[in-house]
Amino acid sequence: MALIAHAQAVARRKVSGAAFSVVGVLFILAGLAFLCAALWILLVELRDALFAAQVIGGGLVAIGLILLGVGRIVSTRPVVVGSHSAAPQTADLPIAQLIEGFLIGLDAGRRSRK
Repeated sequence: MALIAHAQAVARRKVSGAAFSVVGVLFILAGLAFLCAALWILLVELRDALFAAQVIGGGLVAIGLILLGVGRIVSTRPVVVGSHSAAPQTADLPIAQLIEGFLIGLDAGRRSRK
């Protein structure tokens, strides 16, 4: 039972983290849209609309190419999986581990008799 509860808690934490990440990305995109509009206004005031489009377009293409390169580097790195136990480790309460182990063994003993 502890394993299932642990898996549910981990899944809940991952979903919560993903939701915050999605909302964060949406706010970043909205901020980038406003910054891009402000840069457009500034560049149009300095030169003309064609110059502003070239500067902003070139900058966005450069950022996109850099991110594609980083993504390629990250995706080709080997995956290293560390060893972990099935149950969560509670270093603060070793007595809790002892009690949980005893109860799991007791339950396994009862099931083996049936």
